Amino acid sequence: MAKTDRQAPARPRRARGPRRGAGGESGSRRSRRRPGPERTREIAAAARAVFSERGYERASMAEIAARVGVVEGALYKHFASKRELLFAVMRGFYASLIASLREGLEGVRGARNRLRFVIWSQLRAFTEEPGLCRVVISEIRPLDDYEQSVVRELNRELTGLALRVLQEGARTGELRPEVPPQVVRDVIYGGIEHLAWNSVIGRRPLDVERAADALTDLVLHGVAAAPIEEAGGVARLEARLDRLEALLEARG
Repeated sequence: MAKTDRQAPARPRRARGPRRGAGGESGSRRSRRRPGPERTREIAAAARAVFSERGYERASMAEIAARVGVVEGALYKHFASKRELLFAVMRGFYASLIASLREGLEGVRGARNRLRFVIWSQLRAFTEEPGLCRVVISEIRPLDDYEQSVVRELNRELTGLALRVLQEGARTGELRPEVPPQVVRDVIYGGIEHLAWNSVIGRRPLDVERAADALTDLVLHGVAAAPIEEAGGVARLEARLDRLEALLEARG
């Protein structure tokens, strides 16, 4: 009889786990990774929320990382420090304010209407983003190097739009040209912050429409080329004169 080779029974194959990439991460972990720019945007969005809620000093990189769903060390691959992250958030904040104001002004005519739109837009920003506005006023401006900071440059660009409105109004004769527009701009933004501050700190709500009308009228009474008569002022003056004449006649 021919001799036959006996084969050993085949060993059962062991189930393989997920294949690992070059970095040693499993496929499931690798699926949670985000491309660099996308992760940077996620971190900035989380930081914006935390800064708005807690302010800059009380915010922590650990909390920002937790909201993104990464370890704290991962943040430093995108931002060198919490301060750099803050300024990145402020770039986005100011960019939206500037774009919205510039776009809105394109459809508004007349010095008064354009000036009111500037004031209204800035007051609305305080009511919509009170947390970030509070950070700018209370924590960024007091910095020793604020004048050299990117936030100072962004603020100058934003307020420059109001300055151009005032300069154009002076050129068209709607506003008094002898009043320095830089002074008027500073008065406007000082008034905006004063009117909005109680809303920012949660003390009481701000009526944006009424506040915008009041500040616009206040400014225009000081810089308008011609006196602005108060509505119904002439009629009230005539009525007072009539009463005075009647009183004099009665005494005579």
